Amino acid sequence: MKKFYSLSIAALVLSLSLTGALADKIGDKAKPLHISEWVKGATAEAPVNVTDGKNFYVVEFWATWCGPCKTSIPHLTELQKKYKDKGVVFVGVSNETIEKVKPFVEEQGEKMDYVVALDKENLTNKDYMRAYGQNGIPTAFVINKKGQIAWVGHPMTMDKPLEQIVADTYDLKAAIKADEMRSKISDFSTLLKEKDPKAKETAEALLKDIGKNADLLRQLVDACYMAGEYDLLNKVLDQLASVDDASAQQVKSIRTQIESRQLSSKYKAALDAKDEAALKSLQKDVLEKLKGDARGLVSFAYEMGTQGDAKSQLSFLLSLLDEADKVGGEPMVPGPEFFRAVIYYRAGDVEKGDASGEKALSAVTNQTMKTQLGEYLKNMKPKPVEEKKAEEKKAE
Repeated sequence: MKKFYSLSIAALVLSLSLTGALADKIGDKAKPLHISEWVKGATAEAPVNVTDGKNFYVVEFWATWCGPCKTSIPHLTELQKKYKDKGVVFVGVSNETIEKVKPFVEEQGEKMDYVVALDKENLTNKDYMRAYGQNGIPTAFVINKKGQIAWVGHPMTMDKPLEQIVADTYDLKAAIKADEMRSKISDFSTLLKEKDPKAKETAEALLKDIGKNADLLRQLVDACYMAGEYDLLNKVLDQLASVDDASAQQVKSIRTQIESRQLSSKYKAALDAKDEAALKSLQKDVLEKLKGDARGLVSFAYEMGTQGDAKSQLSFLLSLLDEADKVGGEPMVPGPEFFRAVIYYRAGDVEKGDASGEKALSAVTNQTMKTQLGEYLKNMKPKPVEEKKAEEKKAE
């Protein structure tokens, strides 16, 4: 499952991993891959047939623009090397063009050492991602030697189930039962959207049945958040936090992000009302509550800078990015300097935007990402007055 508490290139977003009743389920037979082109590790003459029952297969959906996918690539390569002699074949499937995927794969080199293919007319995506209710990448599907879909989830959480599937110690019946629970969660999500009074009672029953299953609890978190049901959400988060230390840390992060989203809503309202007193108070709250959370600070600055009047907020937005710069740990890509460039551009200061943009891009080592980020900044950069007038005149 895609974790909903992740930073995209633009902003921190919460994404729902359930899209309604699922057509296919764990334990069903895997479907053939529809491939337009094999980019690496296989050919049209010698394709990968995930339905042949000869090997275990991992089919992973990814894209060159997807940050979490890039993080997963070296891990998938490690797993492919670990299980190569045990009959496990990894296949990364993208629905992008060969012009985008091939240079990316070549640049990755040995870091992406498994089969890579291009989806044909999104047919593989339909038979796997959509059929199993998945709308976030990266997502991996593990196929056992009986040709059954045995596991579906985020590739960074695949180690244990894959090890068990290969060793024939995996409890497929339990996985099927968990999948049935996912279907119930999907129905629960529909009740929430429709404001059905049965939702609360259903939630209590689901929490009892789910127990300590962190993956299912995270799906409940998604459903409650997207429906704005914060009382139920807190109950689910409390139960998730009790699973283990890692889950407790995730819950802490989730609550921080939820609080940030609520603060951003209040901040937007104060901006629209031109309530200076409220803005000053909220700015103090934001700096205090997001201190130490680099992603939260960057996300808030970006969101307010692109959806409001960046010029009038410039000092405050830059102070958020300054605080993000002070946070230690693994550096973000793109970092605060990239967002500083965006905010300068939005405020109309092209010179400072150019300087920040140049500095930000010089720190990016991945050429494909650098190109994408450069294009984004180019689109954000204010056009010269003469060019803008010429375009407006042409449009008339």
